[in-house]
Amino acid sequence: MNSFESKRNIVLADQMRKRIPALLILIIFLVSFAVYFNALSNDFVFDDSVQVLENDWIKDVKYIPDIFSNSVWGFQGETRISNYYRPFMHLIFMFNYYVFGLRPWGFHLVNILFHCGVSVLVFLIIQRLLTGHNSSVSSVYLSPPFIAAMLFAVHPIHTEAVTWISGLPDVSFPFFYLLSFYLYVSFRDGAKRGYILSVLSFSAAAFSKEPALTLPIMLIAYDYLLKNSDETFLKAIKRYIPYVVVSGSYLLMRYYALGSFAPTEFHTNLGPYESIINVFPLFKEYLTSLLWPLNLNLWHSFHPISSLFEAMGIMSVAVTVIFFVVAIAAYRKNKIVFFSFLLFVVPLLPAFYIKGIGGKPFAERYLYLTSVGYVLLSAVFLSWATEKLPQAVRGMTIVFTVIAGLYTVGTVDRNNVWKNDYTLWSDTVRKAPDEAWPHYNLGTAYAKRTRLDEAANEFIAALKLDPDFADAHNNLGYAYANQNRLDEAVNEYITALRLRPDYADAHYNLGNAYLNQNRCDEAVNEYITALRLRPDYVTARFNLEICYERMKTMKR
Repeated sequence: MNSFESKRNIVLADQMRKRIPALLILIIFLVSFAVYFNALSNDFVFDDSVQVLENDWIKDVKYIPDIFSNSVWGFQGETRISNYYRPFMHLIFMFNYYVFGLRPWGFHLVNILFHCGVSVLVFLIIQRLLTGHNSSVSSVYLSPPFIAAMLFAVHPIHTEAVTWISGLPDVSFPFFYLLSFYLYVSFRDGAKRGYILSVLSFSAAAFSKEPALTLPIMLIAYDYLLKNSDETFLKAIKRYIPYVVVSGSYLLMRYYALGSFAPTEFHTNLGPYESIINVFPLFKEYLTSLLWPLNLNLWHSFHPISSLFEAMGIMSVAVTVIFFVVAIAAYRKNKIVFFSFLLFVVPLLPAFYIKGIGGKPFAERYLYLTSVGYVLLSAVFLSWATEKLPQAVRGMTIVFTVIAGLYTVGTVDRNNVWKNDYTLWSDTVRKAPDEAWPHYNLGTAYAKRTRLDEAANEFIAALKLDPDFADAHNNLGYAYANQNRLDEAVNEYITALRLRPDYADAHYNLGNAYLNQNRCDEAVNEYITALRLRPDYVTARFNLEICYERMKTMKR
């Protein structure tokens, strides 16, 4: 071979090395999209009907000031108190509305594209971390960063965040979070513009969802653990100041919008001691759900422990202690492994504030960003094996490939569960039969399909579990009314109003029942009360006019 051919081969090899990362990125993007392709035909489910279909804020740009000055549920009126402040969710929904109208496939598409972007960022970040930490990163297609990104892309635990339209904050904030981190790392490696863009991306993450405020912790951890630098402490502090300013600005705007950092306390039956010790079972469940994503469910039952000496308490503490002992050992021997453990725990910290989370303290979507720590650890292990156990790499790669295949099947199957409210809540009730809300929501799904007997049965099941469930009483009354069981309907509406006197829909429904019983005077009172509580209640105003006309006719 002459020198010319040798140089030509070197140039071609160099070009191929440059093309491989771009090709890997394309493969990751396409796989991330493909595993959620069947979700594009899914409907609006659960909170989507309120947060999208009944949300006037997303239908006109004039509401942007309201979006930034109110809670996430502020579009429902001032009576709805919330602990959540996520203006970017409404802005992205507004973009979706102007581009796709109210077609659910468009909203699903945006969620999936965010997931594709996050999967690509996982690849880029892990590749840079391993290379920067002197770990082996092969240029072949089945390199550790590529396998890690593929595991992330197809992991079934992510379906709740990606497939559920209202799960948007749980895919949008990780995108901006990881983009900010990647740009920061690039800046620390010499990219001049990365710093400003990182701060801007962090701002978008913070206004997407609250856990984004943990990013500065991870930046400090990166600098301290993985970035060898002789810089002074003061210079490092100056670099973090913009992130602190963004965090402070967010917290001030949040306080202004909510009137408090967390105005509502949930699970008030838990005292300070119980709130602390129940973090251990939650941590155990998060860890096991990530490692073994089986029997996934929208509504995980929460059965708080009252003592650490219960069986669940002992087991949970044991798992937590083992986790942190291994993490401490990693800190002494391998900083990037310790960083992986931090990436699992730190973004999850807000989820352990049980009294600030309504409904169910455990949710699979909270593991979306946290799972980056899991796949980073997998990449570190594979990278180590490439160096120390080269003869075993092929076998381990096959194992990870099989796991990715099983994850893919699980994700595609789970997407079908989120097809519509009926499929979702049927699955949820089957897996959490002792929870009132799933029964209630399945009853609502039956009612929409005019399967009133089955709807009534589910509402009754919900009320057996929670007799003070005002919404279930109201909807059971609605089911009875549509079966012409008006006396029973009236009783249910009255019970709902005893539990919640300011329940506008129950007043309206009771007015309808009275109207159908020709009790017009009583119907008028209920419609007037409904309108006082909700002045824009159009159907209540219309039915009030019908009552007045009927009363005039009766007087004649």
